[in-house]
Amino acid sequence: MAARSYTIGQISRLTRLSVRRLRFYADKGLLPPSHRTESGYRLFGDEDIVRIDLIRALREAGLGLQAIADVLAQKLSLKQVLALRLEEVEAQLTAQRRVASALRAALASAEPSNDDLRRIWIMTNLSQAERSMAVERFFEQVTQDSELDPRWSQWMVRMSTPKLPDEPTSAQLDAWLELSSLMADPVFITQMRENGLDSSGPLNFELFGEVQKQVAEQARNALAAGLDPASPQGEAVATAYLAGWAEAMGVTPDAAFYARMRRKHLQHRPLMARYWDLVTVLGAQPERTEMTPEWRWIEAAGMIKLKALPH
Repeated sequence: MAARSYTIGQISRLTRLSVRRLRFYADKGLLPPSHRTESGYRLFGDEDIVRIDLIRALREAGLGLQAIADVLAQKLSLKQVLALRLEEVEAQLTAQRRVASALRAALASAEPSNDDLRRIWIMTNLSQAERSMAVERFFEQVTQDSELDPRWSQWMVRMSTPKLPDEPTSAQLDAWLELSSLMADPVFITQMRENGLDSSGPLNFELFGEVQKQVAEQARNALAAGLDPASPQGEAVATAYLAGWAEAMGVTPDAAFYARMRRKHLQHRPLMARYWDLVTVLGAQPERTEMTPEWRWIEAAGMIKLKALPH
């Protein structure tokens, strides 16, 4: 049986696609005519109907013209292209869920504010990867032209990178706004660098973990007994805690060490505490140990001791 030929008008009626759309596909090289009449009119065959069905299916799946051309030219397999498209769709769905969360939070108030609009803008324009890059850039600034141990900055990046859910809460959106502002503040960059210099260095994490367990148990007992951080028991716990810091760092608990601890716990503490609060809200860490009653007690006892030491 001789192969049938169809004019573009006939193909349009058979496929229910407009002549204009078919010409567009032909002009883009997706639907080259099987041959032409002597007058130059395009003619198509039965195989072109199958090709048109494939083009339409791929377009409905959201593929671009170049991806469809690659499939038709067998540069990419259909499976590869569909897998890439699925990744795109899933990323778009995640982004749309975040935007929906921001819109929902804005509409929860009677009169949405400029801050609500800022949240929506941020969730629309920043991906998880971009937030991670923002944290990395921040620590690049912190470590620039300093003697900070690279392992410290790498650890800080891992501990600080936000892990927002698909639908973050208003509190998480606000936390990212505040953290972004902090990371752009030259004063905070300097303070983070100084805190890093006081905190970094070889630290025996296993030994320090044991010290933390011991002083936490002592603090729980002191709390159960109703003792104040300013009590002799509080001073003993603070002394043990600071001595444990020194031992884990492999240094002597001398005047230089206590000067470092004073800077770390007194000078850097307020902003650093806020930084870790924000990081915790953003899901980078579980609830901070420092938030428990015994650690608040230990912190208070430590500050009392550090303030009392001669400068």
